[in-house]
Amino acid sequence: MKVVVVGGTGLIGSKLVTRLSRDGHEAVAASPRTGVNTLTGEGLAEALEGAQVVVDVSNAPSFEPAAVLEFFETSTGNLLAAESEAGGRAPCRVVHRGHRTHAG
Repeated sequence: MKVVVVGGTGLIGSKLVTRLSRDGHEAVAASPRTGVNTLTGEGLAEALEGAQVVVDVSNAPSFEPAAVLEFFETSTGNLLAAESEAGGRAPCRVVHRGHRTHAG
Protein backbone atom coordinates (compact mmCIF):
# COMPACT_ATOMS: atom_id res chain seq x y z
CA MET A 1 0.00 0.00 0.00
CA LYS A 2 1.30 3.48 -0.84
CA VAL A 3 1.31 5.72 2.21
CA VAL A 4 2.29 9.37 1.91
CA VAL A 5 3.65 10.82 5.15
CA VAL A 6 3.41 14.63 5.12
CA GLY A 7 6.17 15.78 7.43
CA GLY A 8 7.94 12.52 6.64
CA THR A 9 11.47 13.83 7.18
CA GLY A 10 10.79 15.23 10.66
CA LEU A 11 11.26 13.57 14.03
CA ILE A 12 7.99 11.62 14.10
CA GLY A 13 7.49 11.35 10.33
CA SER A 14 10.89 9.79 9.65
CA LYS A 15 10.23 7.10 12.25
CA LEU A 16 6.81 6.43 10.71
CA VAL A 17 8.28 6.16 7.20
CA THR A 18 10.90 3.69 8.47
CA ARG A 19 8.28 1.60 10.26
CA LEU A 20 5.89 1.55 7.30
CA SER A 21 8.69 0.59 4.91
CA ARG A 22 9.84 -2.17 7.26
CA ASP A 23 6.26 -3.47 7.31
CA GLY A 24 6.25 -3.72 3.50
CA HIS A 25 4.42 -0.53 2.54
CA GLU A 26 5.52 1.97 -0.08
CA ALA A 27 6.11 4.85 2.31
CA VAL A 28 6.73 8.25 0.75
CA ALA A 29 8.21 11.03 2.88
CA ALA A 30 6.60 14.27 1.74
CA SER A 31 8.30 17.45 2.96
CA PRO A 32 10.07 20.51 1.58
CA ARG A 33 13.30 18.47 1.71
CA THR A 34 11.78 15.99 -0.75
CA GLY A 35 10.19 18.62 -2.99
CA VAL A 36 6.73 18.65 -1.42
CA ASN A 37 5.55 21.91 0.13
CA THR A 38 2.08 21.97 1.65
CA LEU A 39 2.15 25.77 2.01
CA THR A 40 2.69 26.40 -1.71
CA GLY A 41 1.22 23.15 -3.02
CA GLU A 42 4.47 22.37 -4.84
CA GLY A 43 4.87 18.63 -5.45
CA LEU A 44 1.65 17.59 -3.71
CA ALA A 45 -0.15 16.20 -6.76
CA GLU A 46 2.83 14.07 -7.72
CA ALA A 47 3.35 12.78 -4.19
CA LEU A 48 -0.31 11.80 -3.79
CA GLU A 49 -0.58 10.00 -7.12
CA GLY A 50 -1.64 6.41 -6.40
CA ALA A 51 -1.66 6.82 -2.62
CA GLN A 52 -4.16 4.86 -0.58
CA VAL A 53 -3.38 6.63 2.70
CA VAL A 54 -2.13 10.09 3.64
CA VAL A 55 -0.75 10.66 7.13
CA ASP A 56 -0.06 14.27 8.08
CA VAL A 57 2.41 14.71 10.93
CA SER A 58 3.69 18.10 9.82
CA ASN A 59 4.35 20.84 12.31
CA ALA A 60 4.14 24.60 12.09
CA PRO A 61 7.46 26.44 11.89
CA SER A 62 6.33 28.83 14.64
CA PHE A 63 4.62 28.47 17.99
CA GLU A 64 2.93 31.88 17.78
CA PRO A 65 -0.83 31.09 17.79
CA ALA A 66 -1.80 33.13 14.71
CA ALA A 67 1.11 31.71 12.69
CA VAL A 68 0.21 28.16 13.75
CA LEU A 69 -3.41 28.66 12.70
CA GLU A 70 -2.39 30.15 9.35
CA PHE A 71 0.05 27.29 8.70
CA PHE A 72 -2.50 24.56 9.37
CA GLU A 73 -5.35 26.28 7.51
CA THR A 74 -3.17 26.80 4.44
CA SER A 75 -1.41 23.44 4.45
CA THR A 76 -4.60 21.48 5.11
CA GLY A 77 -6.47 23.38 2.38
CA ASN A 78 -3.69 22.68 -0.12
CA LEU A 79 -3.53 19.02 0.89
CA LEU A 80 -7.29 18.56 0.50
CA ALA A 81 -7.26 20.36 -2.86
CA ALA A 82 -4.44 18.13 -4.11
CA GLU A 83 -6.33 15.03 -2.97
CA SER A 84 -9.42 16.24 -4.80
CA GLU A 85 -7.42 16.93 -7.96
CA ALA A 86 -5.89 13.47 -7.72
CA GLY A 87 -9.41 12.12 -8.08
CA GLY A 88 -10.00 11.44 -4.42
CA ARG A 89 -8.27 8.10 -4.77
CA ALA A 90 -7.00 8.12 -1.20
CA PRO A 91 -9.91 6.29 0.49
CA CYS A 92 -8.40 6.60 3.94
CA ARG A 93 -6.88 9.75 5.36
CA VAL A 94 -5.28 9.91 8.77
CA VAL A 95 -4.50 13.40 9.98
CA HIS A 96 -2.48 14.07 13.12
CA ARG A 97 -1.69 17.58 14.17
CA GLY A 98 0.33 18.45 17.20
CA HIS A 99 1.67 21.62 18.65
CA ARG A 100 3.00 22.77 21.95
CA THR A 101 1.57 25.64 23.86
CA HIS A 102 3.46 27.72 26.34
CA ALA A 103 1.82 29.28 29.32
CA GLY A 104 3.63 32.51 30.17
